[in-house]
Amino acid sequence: MSSPNEGTIRDALLLNLSIVEKGLTPVAREHYLRNTSGASGFLDILARDSSGRLVIIEIKKTDSAAREAVQELFKYAALLRQNLLLRDVEYRMLLLSVEWHELLTPYSEFAINSPYAISAGRINLDDAGSITGVDRLQPELPPAQRRFATRHFLWRFQSAESEVAGIKLLAAHLKRCGIVDFVLVRSRSNDDRIRDAHFVYFAQQQLRLGEYLSRIHAQIDAEGYAEFLAEIDGLVEEEDQISEAADQVWLHGYDELYDQLDADHSEISHPEKAAQWFAEGMQRDVRVERFGRFESPEISDETILTELIGQDGSSDIRLDLRASTSSAPEITALRAAIDNVFFFNPTWKNAVADLLSYAIRTGPAEVSLQAFSNDDILRATASMAFGYPGYAPTFRLDVRRSNDAVERFIGVAEWDGKTLDFAALMATHFPGDNFNYFLEFHFGAHRSKNLDVMADMGLSYGVFRETDGRPERIRVQGSVVLGSTRPIIGSIPSLIDSNVNEVHKLVALFMEHDEGFRRKITEWVNQHE
Repeated sequence: MSSPNEGTIRDALLLNLSIVEKGLTPVAREHYLRNTSGASGFLDILARDSSGRLVIIEIKKTDSAAREAVQELFKYAALLRQNLLLRDVEYRMLLLSVEWHELLTPYSEFAINSPYAISAGRINLDDAGSITGVDRLQPELPPAQRRFATRHFLWRFQSAESEVAGIKLLAAHLKRCGIVDFVLVRSRSNDDRIRDAHFVYFAQQQLRLGEYLSRIHAQIDAEGYAEFLAEIDGLVEEEDQISEAADQVWLHGYDELYDQLDADHSEISHPEKAAQWFAEGMQRDVRVERFGRFESPEISDETILTELIGQDGSSDIRLDLRASTSSAPEITALRAAIDNVFFFNPTWKNAVADLLSYAIRTGPAEVSLQAFSNDDILRATASMAFGYPGYAPTFRLDVRRSNDAVERFIGVAEWDGKTLDFAALMATHFPGDNFNYFLEFHFGAHRSKNLDVMADMGLSYGVFRETDGRPERIRVQGSVVLGSTRPIIGSIPSLIDSNVNEVHKLVALFMEHDEGFRRKITEWVNQHE
């Protein structure tokens, strides 16, 4: 096979740009970009597409040359802005190469995070070295960052020997099911009622939905797989589908495994429950057994426990994160966490995003955000009837300046005075039987209804600034936070005080059908009597 050089390939493409993309017209060959403060650049081909936008075509041939491509694209983008005063939306990049073995991974990472449009193609050559076509190349999905799936599990053993044996059986089972990155956290409870027991808490690295489905498909028959697909098809959000798949992937063969485990109790868990289980003083003799990539010495036990309860931004209901306005990666992570934790709460999502932008514009500053947004106002109201605030939605955002001055912003649910009609509320949103709420809660479907439920209860999400210990309603306008004179009428406790009989019906529903809620409330009441 003949081996044309990059110049030959460039000139051949220049004569027939339609082989790259229909509508491309040439503008220049080896276009010079002057640099007044460093190395200048030469664009292989400068063209225009059918919409008139400039297209910078960079051509590589070998793996060794391909390694330079991403760096050059960064340089060309800066020089285009410097020399031609172009905005990022006025040009796009097209990277073409014969070899992609060395280039695909760095290109994929660059393409997914690029601030400007970029695409790529594989140049096909025949035995004579002539170009036969250019195939569009899709970037690889980037390696997933560390993130625990939201479905966890907990086992109880009555001896250290059965606990150790159980861990071996569980680890082997999970690996057979294709789960290789996970932790099994051993601990003893400080609760006198279960103080003698040994516990194992399981959480796995979250996979993509397709990765879960391929593992599930390999384990069960076609009919069972079709039934599972039909089941998750009814879930609107992909996150909910992933959660169900994260459970299903290791359930095949679990009944037989459980018969071998010397465990006397087991239960499902999630970040919210993990936060209570691993709260300060609740557990002792905590040891993290690591598997797969969690064996990395770069990941501390403290980090694993923090991420189990989702405070790092991976939880979709709980957040405790800090960021410096001068650190782009920290701000990017915080923005992503805000989108995640307030996914079903556009009021707080937009308000907190605006407050973060305000902090950046008026920085430098350190921003810390603590949030709990379980999108379950019924559970929050029932728990607040006992004085327990643990289910109530809230956020606190602190902006600390270089002089240590702190601005504090808070989010709470406020009440407009509407009368609560429990029967009508449940009939409207969970028709047929009040227990339907718990069915929807299991699959997460209640979260998409939460704003409508709140509206019927006269509740909404409010945003305030703490001024001299008092809340002041605010809105963000660019670099300024403005106070509002609109009065604050009430809150969840106000609703409860004004609708005692109706709230009692809601409380009865939870105390009768939700064992976890009843246990938590009972513990709270006993501690505060």
